[in-house]
Amino acid sequence: MPEVAEAAKGLREIACGRMFRWIAGRRGLLASILWVIAVANALWGNAGPLDLLGHGASVWTPWILALVALGVLVRIWGAGNLNKNAQVTQTGIYRMVRHPLYLGNNLVFLAFFLSLGDPALNIPLFLLLLALHYPVMFQEEKRLAGEYPAALAEHESVPRLLPNLRALPAALKSDCFSLQRALRNRAAMSLWAFSLPLVMEILIWLRGVV
Repeated sequence: MPEVAEAAKGLREIACGRMFRWIAGRRGLLASILWVIAVANALWGNAGPLDLLGHGASVWTPWILALVALGVLVRIWGAGNLNKNAQVTQTGIYRMVRHPLYLGNNLVFLAFFLSLGDPALNIPLFLLLLALHYPVMFQEEKRLAGEYPAALAEHESVPRLLPNLRALPAALKSDCFSLQRALRNRAAMSLWAFSLPLVMEILIWLRGVV
C-alpha cells in the first residue's frame, strides 16, 4: 500500500506540473481574456468606469491611486535589487517577499480592476488573474532550485507573494538598490500605471459613444 500511495503522489505531481506548465505557457493569452471581459463590461455593462479626475472624482480615487503608487514603488524597489539570472536575490524587499515584481504588478492590476466599477465581476476576475501568476512563480522557483538549490532553500522561509511586513527592518538594512539595475530590469515600464486616471476617462468617453 505505501508503494501505491507513493505512485499516486507521483502521478499527482506530474499532472500538477503539466497543468502549471500549460498555464504558465499561456498566461498572456489567459490574462488578455480576463482583461477583455473586464473592459467590455465597463463599456457595455450596468456599472461603468470610475471617474478618477476632476471635481466629480469617485470617493475611491485616493485609495486606487495609493494602490497604483504602492505597486510601482514595490516593483521599482524589487527591480533595483534583482540580479537576474545570476543568483537568488535576498536583499531589500526580497527579504519580505519572494516575488516582489509580481506583487507590484498585481497591486496595479487590482487598482485597474477596481477602477472599472462593478466589483461583483471585477474582483473575481482579478483573483483569477492573480491565480495565473502562481504557476509562473512555481516554474521560476523550480528552475532556481536546479541552479541554486542551497540559496533557494534558504529563501523558502520568505512568503511567496504576501509580504512579511515584520521583515521591513531587515529589508531596509540589507537593501542594495541600484538605479542602473532597476532600469536594466525595465522598472521604468511600471510608470505607465500613473496614466490610470486618463485611461478611465477614455473608457468613460467610449462608454458614452458606444
